[in-house]
Amino acid sequence: MVKNIFQDVVTRERKSIRHVPIPRKERESNEQSEDILYEREEFQIEESGSFSWRRILLWGIAGLFFILLIIALLTSFTGATVTVSAKAQTVSVQQEFIASRDDGTKLRFVPLPIDETTETVIPAEIERKVEERATGTIIIYNNFSDKPQRLIKNTRFETKDGFIYRVGNSIIVPGRMRKNGQLVPGSVEAAVVADSPGSEYNISLTDFTIPGFKSDPARFSAFYARSKTSMSGGFDGVVKVPSEETLRLTRASLREIAVRSIREQKLAASPPGYVLFDGAIAISHVSLPPEPKDGNRSLVKERTTGAVFVFKEEDIAREIAKVAIPNFNGTPVDIPNLKGLIFLLKEPQGGAAAEAQTIRFSLQGEARVVWLFNAYKLREALLGKNRDELASVLLNFPSIERAEAVIRPFWSRAFPKNPKKISIREAP
Repeated sequence: MVKNIFQDVVTRERKSIRHVPIPRKERESNEQSEDILYEREEFQIEESGSFSWRRILLWGIAGLFFILLIIALLTSFTGATVTVSAKAQTVSVQQEFIASRDDGTKLRFVPLPIDETTETVIPAEIERKVEERATGTIIIYNNFSDKPQRLIKNTRFETKDGFIYRVGNSIIVPGRMRKNGQLVPGSVEAAVVADSPGSEYNISLTDFTIPGFKSDPARFSAFYARSKTSMSGGFDGVVKVPSEETLRLTRASLREIAVRSIREQKLAASPPGYVLFDGAIAISHVSLPPEPKDGNRSLVKERTTGAVFVFKEEDIAREIAKVAIPNFNGTPVDIPNLKGLIFLLKEPQGGAAAEAQTIRFSLQGEARVVWLFNAYKLREALLGKNRDELASVLLNFPSIERAEAVIRPFWSRAFPKNPKKISIREAP
């Protein structure tokens, strides 16, 4: 039997730091430290998880508020925009019309009187013997009878200083009339010319008698006149004057300036809703005698009288539609290019146009007639209606050809019930 030789070998126990016994107190202390460390680690893990859930919760609440805010904004901007295309038709116009200044007529005009004087100073080039009579305007009064009085051409009017002026045409002075319980003299304006040339007839405002009535004292005292303007233009002597050619060109230029200025002034004075055509003007020009100025220059004047005629846009648009559109039913219409039509005034002509009771004119051109609709009634008809009911609502508005509606917010299917939320606009 073989003997185990290792049984007799005694091994010496080697000491190591791993085998150094730890004192009990230190071991307990280490165990407590490890417990504290584990507790801290567990606490930290629990804190991290809680923060993550809380952050998710906060983000969720914020998102919810954001969505509610968007909904609130969309709701606050609710509304509808309806774009309307009105019925329209282009027609050819070549028609004559008669208009009256009477308020009861279908086609009425309003006259805007004209009385303008334009002037300029030009060189006086040649010497000439000049004899000019002073002119002016007076108002003649009849306080004698209720009947009108006719005064023949060249009837004399005399100032207290003995200067005589004559009317250029036969005139009729209206009789007295009763206003507010009192008798008021009849009156009429008239242009007068001095009986003789000379600067002494250039006088300021004054009163006149009628020498032809001196044989009838009652009539003589009851007929009289007063200046409306001063008398001017009288001259008798040798002066330097412009040449005929210079004078002709100057007067033509003054007339052009006057017409242009009158159109601009009357256009600005036209009442709202009225139209002034370029050709709706009746005027006459009076060339006043040149007046010496500074020895070597002359003052040239042109007086323009008459009237321009304006029309209510809806009235003349209706009359055009009547003659240009078969079976027109009188529905209100508009003609946007109304001023583009050619207006030719037939009568009256001249400076008496301001007193005209009727005028005759023609219109020519292409007119675009657009039917008008009542935007207020359309808005009222759409309140609370479903989007799909738009077509049925338009059946009650024959002046509308088609309409498109945009309702906000986009998911809404009905028009707002508040009329202020519905906007009506015309398609361009």
